[in-house]
Amino acid sequence: MQKKAKNLLIQTLKIVFSIGLIYWLVQSGKLNFKALANLLQPQYLIPAFLLVGANMYLTSERWRILLQTQSHHLPSWRTFKLTMIGIFFNFAVPGGVGGDLVKAFYFAKDFPESRMAAATSVLMDRVLGLYAMILMALLAMLFDWQLVQSNPSLHVLFFVIIGLFTVATLGLGLVFSQKLHKRGSMNRRLQKLPGASKTTRIYESLHLYGRNYKNLLGSIVLSLLAQTFSIMFMILAGHASGLGEEMNWSTYFLVAPLGFMATAIPISPAGVGVGQAAFYFLFNIYIGHATDLGPTVITALQVAQFVFGLFGAFFYMQRKEKVPYEVSQS
Repeated sequence: MQKKAKNLLIQTLKIVFSIGLIYWLVQSGKLNFKALANLLQPQYLIPAFLLVGANMYLTSERWRILLQTQSHHLPSWRTFKLTMIGIFFNFAVPGGVGGDLVKAFYFAKDFPESRMAAATSVLMDRVLGLYAMILMALLAMLFDWQLVQSNPSLHVLFFVIIGLFTVATLGLGLVFSQKLHKRGSMNRRLQKLPGASKTTRIYESLHLYGRNYKNLLGSIVLSLLAQTFSIMFMILAGHASGLGEEMNWSTYFLVAPLGFMATAIPISPAGVGVGQAAFYFLFNIYIGHATDLGPTVITALQVAQFVFGLFGAFFYMQRKEKVPYEVSQS
C-alpha cells in the first residue's frame, strides 16, 4: 500500500507539472490552439494521417528488427499492435517509458521463456531511438553550420550535442565490443557491482544486438526515417497554421530532434507540456524572435499520436490479460 501511495503521489505531481506548463503557455499566448483547426481540412488531414502512420509503422519495424537479433521473428502486424498499445499507455501513464514497460509486459506474456529479451529489446529500442535523435541533431547543425556559428547559444548547444554523441557512441561501443566480451573484461567489472547476476545477464543480452551490425544499422536508419516523417508532419502543421509559411525546412530539422529528446524525459504523459515548452524556447533560439510556432506544431503531433493511441486502446481491450497496476504505474 505504501508503494502504491508513493507511485500515485509521483504520478499526480507529474500530471500537475504537465498541466501547469500547458496552462502557462495558453495564458501567455504561446500556444495557439485555434491555429490547429486548419489541419482538419482534407488537404492537410489526409497527408498528416499518412505521415504519422508511417512514423508509427517504422518505429514498430525498428523494434521487430531488434527482436530478430534475439531469435524472435514476429509478423509486422503483431509488433505494430503491441507498439500501438505502448503508444496508448504513453498517454495513459505519466512519463515516456510507460508504453515501453507495457510492450515488454505483453511480449513476456506471449513468450514467457524470453523475459530478458523482452526487457532488453525495449531498452535497446529506446536507446537507439535517442541515439538517432542525437545523430540527426548533429547532422542538421553541420548542414546549417553558418547559422550555428553565428549564434552563441547554438554554438554552445552544438558542443553539447557533440559531447552527447561521443558519450553515446563510446557507450554502445563498449557494450557491443567483441574483444571486451571475449576477454571477459566487462563481466569482471560487472561482477563487482550490486546485483551482479542480473546486471551481467542484461549485459549479455544487450551484447547480442552488436553481433548483427546489419540489424543494428537498419534500426538506426529506420529511426532517422521515422523522425523525418514526424518532422515533415510538423512542417505541414506549421504551414496549415499559417505560422510557419516563411520558415525554412532546415529550421525544423535543427529544432525537432532536440525537442524530441526533451519529450523523451519521463516527466509527463507522452511529453505533453514539456514538449510545448521545449519547442517554444528552441524555435525562439533558432529564429531569433518570439513565435508560438513550436508549441503549436508539437501539440498537433501529440494530438495525432493520441489518435493512433486510441487504436492501441482497442488492441489493449482485445487482450485477455490486463496490465497490472505495478507495471502501468512504473
